[in-house]
Amino acid sequence: MNQHFYTTAERIQQLRQLERGLANLVPFSIRMGLAQTPHYEDALRRTRILLETGFNQADLTSLAHAIPDVFHRGRDWEAQYLVKKPDGSWGFSEEYLNIQARLGPVMQAVDALRTLGYY
Repeated sequence: MNQHFYTTAERIQQLRQLERGLANLVPFSIRMGLAQTPHYEDALRRTRILLETGFNQADLTSLAHAIPDVFHRGRDWEAQYLVKKPDGSWGFSEEYLNIQARLGPVMQAVDALRTLGYY
């Protein structure tokens, strides 16, 4: 089994993905009036600073921990976001899907920044 630790180039790529995701999320978050908006704005600012000035793992971990999820994803978390559709089926609301479309890439980048590598 091989172990891979992220390289500096990979970390820069992950930070750029986070920057793109946050740049897409922030305007939407403002329009939606999400309580997490100030955290996303600050994270975007911090991400850009790290890309300009450099970083270490502690910086990446701190940044990742400062970016909150909109949804509380505990056990059985999905049920609270399901709505009954006109055809009688159950599914996620349009609001949830719109938020998740923008939040998903951010949270994926956050997960990558929290880890040192992979097996």
